[in-house]
Amino acid sequence: MDDSTDANEVNTPPELAEPVEATSLHRSTSKKVFGGVAGGISERFDVDANIVRVVFVVLALVYGLGVAVYLAMWVLIPRSPIVEGDGIDVAELESENRFHWLRYALPLGVLVLAIIFFATFRGHTKIGAGFSLFWLLFVTVLALFALRTPARRLTLRRLFALGFLALLSFAIFLMGASLITLEVIGVQLKGGSGVHLWHPATASEVQRDYHGAIGKSTLDLINVPFASKTYSITATQGVGQLTVEIPSNVTVDLRTHVGIGDVQQYSVTYNAAVPVAASSSPEPHLILNLQVGVGELQLIRYRR
Repeated sequence: MDDSTDANEVNTPPELAEPVEATSLHRSTSKKVFGGVAGGISERFDVDANIVRVVFVVLALVYGLGVAVYLAMWVLIPRSPIVEGDGIDVAELESENRFHWLRYALPLGVLVLAIIFFATFRGHTKIGAGFSLFWLLFVTVLALFALRTPARRLTLRRLFALGFLALLSFAIFLMGASLITLEVIGVQLKGGSGVHLWHPATASEVQRDYHGAIGKSTLDLINVPFASKTYSITATQGVGQLTVEIPSNVTVDLRTHVGIGDVQQYSVTYNAAVPVAASSSPEPHLILNLQVGVGELQLIRYRR
């Protein structure tokens, strides 16, 4: 009876045995040179670890891409499963593998920073400021969570991860503070970023509004033959420099607003290289509403 039972257990068909789960991606503890990333990839996909290392070296020659990818994987990928009795500090590995929150905080920080950049360059300052406040709340919760958990030994990997998180947070808070400042000042980011040059040639081409977000904008009106009437023009620059050039034969009603920065007004003597348009009437009237959030406002009048 017992012999029959033992025979049945020994001759159990292989297909009835419990299937082995595929190994997930981990950093290797046995094939390790620096962080175990290449060794973990080799174990997961059954390739030579040296081949993986060569690939990282080649990618490192492409503007440091391999280094960035390796460091990111080093931070985000956990160590290999813990095995008792292999000479590894099991308590330390368990402590490190419980260090999960950084693996979620770092990608989330990159996403938040990307959203703030996109919202800023699209002129949506309220969205960018809102995400920076969200990140402040998130980091506060993380800090409270870290204070309530047992202290862990500060390894090089954790130091790098925490440093990267601090750098992300600094960039997010800096942009958030700038956007909130612009909201308080009242000058919005409109019109796109970069260098703008508006150069109307006739009075009909002069627009009522000109806007620049971040960068340098110049409104050149010196070649416009203004008629004998009133023109109202608004020009704004969120962050950067706004320059407005006007001819000498116009009357100007100037209204300026600079949140953080200064206003400069000066005249430039006309020369042959800079033609100044002659207006059809001696007294055209310009109402200039010029606003800069953070930066410098220049008004240049050309004279003969």
